[in-house]
Amino acid sequence: MNPVKWIAAAIGGVAIAATISPMTLSAAETPSSWLGFGRIRSFLSGRPLQDSNRGRDGGSRGRGLCLINPGQGEVVWTVEPLLLLQGNLQSTALYVANSEEPFWSFPIALTDDFIAKLSYDGDPLQPGTIYEQQVQVLGLDFSMQPSRRYVFQVMPEGQERDQIEANLAQLEAELAEAREDAEAIAVAKAEFFFDHNLSADALQALFSVDAPSAELVETRQAIVKTICEQDLQPSP
Repeated sequence: MNPVKWIAAAIGGVAIAATISPMTLSAAETPSSWLGFGRIRSFLSGRPLQDSNRGRDGGSRGRGLCLINPGQGEVVWTVEPLLLLQGNLQSTALYVANSEEPFWSFPIALTDDFIAKLSYDGDPLQPGTIYEQQVQVLGLDFSMQPSRRYVFQVMPEGQERDQIEANLAQLEAELAEAREDAEAIAVAKAEFFFDHNLSADALQALFSVDAPSAELVETRQAIVKTICEQDLQPSP
């Protein structure tokens, strides 16, 4: 994939360039009906995954937690992100970088697959602002353990953000005119965001479909499995 911009984990507001290699899935694991979607196929197949911004956090305070979306140090376009996590989790909270008190928190109800899909429903996040997510994990001794804080930034105001908004609006209008269903629209938007190196927004599109087809369910499960089989790299 082309380079994408990431935030330095030490809160400094400096974006650094990184390259995400596509995830590895065998042909048998990849639903055949999805092979026509270039970016999604690229994300799910090819070279071994080296996306150090996502994965299972093996640190002492984050044990049992898999960070799926947004990734550590990632830039997102949306101002209402979808938070994706896996593990024996109790709650999550968002902070403005370096602040002591969260401005938003949400309890996590345990599911059979231990995957939490949380739609941020507070006031829209501010472009250019750096945020941190911290998760409360249930430890082996049943005590509550806070994870480290995971950093992400909303894309700043400017030409790049405005152009993405205009192009996305045009795409949505074309899809509406073609009377595509919700899943087809989500896949097209995921393609669009992958093309703009916005992996978090692409995953949000794929995981936001309320009534997914069997193929999309299988694809989402494969994405989670692949991400959570790797380790989230420690912050520099």
